[in-house]
Amino acid sequence: MGPSGPPRAGGTLTVAADKEPDCYDPQVSPADVTASLMRNVYDSLIAQRPDGSFAPWLATGWKVSGDGTVYTFRLRRGVTFTDGTPFDATAVKVNLDRVAAPATKSEYAAALIEPYRSTTVVDRHTVRIRLSRPFAPFLSALSTTYLGFHSPRSLHAAPGALCAGGPSAVGTGPFRFVSHTKGLQAEFVRNPRYAWAPQGAGHQGPAYLDTLVYRFLPVGFVRIGALLSGQAEVADGVPPQHTRTVRADRRMRLIGQVPPGVGYTYFLNTRRAPFADRRIRLAAACALDRHTLLESVYFGQRRPADSVLSPATPGHHPSPGAERPDRARADRLLDAAGWDHRDQEGYRTWHGHRLSVDLPFVADFTPPEQRTLDEGVRADLGKVGIEVRLIRLAANDFLPRRNAGRYDMVAFRWPAADADVLRTLFGSGQTFTQGGYNASRTSDPALDGWLRSASTVGDRARRDVLYARIQRRIAAQGYALPTAVDRRVVGAHRRVRGLAFDAHAWPLYQGVWLAGAR
Repeated sequence: MGPSGPPRAGGTLTVAADKEPDCYDPQVSPADVTASLMRNVYDSLIAQRPDGSFAPWLATGWKVSGDGTVYTFRLRRGVTFTDGTPFDATAVKVNLDRVAAPATKSEYAAALIEPYRSTTVVDRHTVRIRLSRPFAPFLSALSTTYLGFHSPRSLHAAPGALCAGGPSAVGTGPFRFVSHTKGLQAEFVRNPRYAWAPQGAGHQGPAYLDTLVYRFLPVGFVRIGALLSGQAEVADGVPPQHTRTVRADRRMRLIGQVPPGVGYTYFLNTRRAPFADRRIRLAAACALDRHTLLESVYFGQRRPADSVLSPATPGHHPSPGAERPDRARADRLLDAAGWDHRDQEGYRTWHGHRLSVDLPFVADFTPPEQRTLDEGVRADLGKVGIEVRLIRLAANDFLPRRNAGRYDMVAFRWPAADADVLRTLFGSGQTFTQGGYNASRTSDPALDGWLRSASTVGDRARRDVLYARIQRRIAAQGYALPTAVDRRVVGAHRRVRGLAFDAHAWPLYQGVWLAGAR
């Protein structure tokens, strides 16, 4: 939705948000909602474009050493944090050192810059960052909110308060975080000094909006009700069953963006039976009828995934036909694996044991459509004789069980603008207890070698070749079951102008204005 007519400053925009961050410090929290919401507060050194290239932001330029281990950034002059602290080379060093420090307990940001060694303040507006090895995803990592910059003053004054959000969260961004009421809302006001939007942004200078309010409304029909009743101008995460309602209201629009990264995917635990057997994993993949499943869950508004990577991710490599079911092959694979008998309920057996797998989940973290998807996967696998037991757990019970590997399947999505996310999700050194998210618990030397090579090769074409090989390997080994191509769907009143998404599919409010404001 592009702007039309001259933009107007002023007004309050209320966003009905589907999730509330459990921690507002993106250097600590790995949550996509934290990165998305705090994009309003924290800027990055550089910006990533949708095509994977990069543009200046808080850095006006950079050079990379010939061996790919030293990055020298020239910083923009005149940038200040909203508490008045200058943004300079010392601020960059303080923040990156904090991310890498074990005491910070970063759950994701530290992994994004895993080879980070040190930052040297060359002069007030120049920093030199050293890595222990070449690391191709480094620029993409620096473009994320996870590596945004806290004011050094706020880090010194109240480092323990950053997760709670509110005024202690101080950045250089287009908005100041002024208040937070847990379970209800977060409020931001315009940073009037903002003059350093990334190169290529649709709007330079301070945000048009006076105030930006997020109201946390996790229930879909409540969120849509707030939009249609005028209590909110934007509703994030429009459920598929409500898109027709929003579209039918002539005052409203729907805006969509395919996020990069890994969409909602079922990861199969390769370290214990039955999915330790590749034949069982491939049988599960063959059993899924994604077209029918997605039609019933998303009403045709999502297309089947053709790879574990989203097509919006640079390096995505499709596997044509992978989305179609082949239950005859599933039967042959299960027979060959020895599960060639069925019990009275139709499930396969071997020496009197039923072929059953556990899929634990946390209801509070699982939107209704994903619970429906879980039920559909259970039904599809049941058709070839695999029993899926959905295990509902509280978060406090789920995490220890997941971290100990006491599951057969777990499902989640992982947005990321670089294919290196596959190293986080499938690298053998990336277990939950080691700070990674290798939910399939893969230990695959060939895959590890390709993932490491892809993270060190600077040439885009050579990286793409490696990532194509990696995606084929993941599919051939049946490590995971991708389902749908994700789509971020936002409902907005037509008087909301200038709403756009960045390369990470995070909504940008710096250039948003309200027709009719003031």
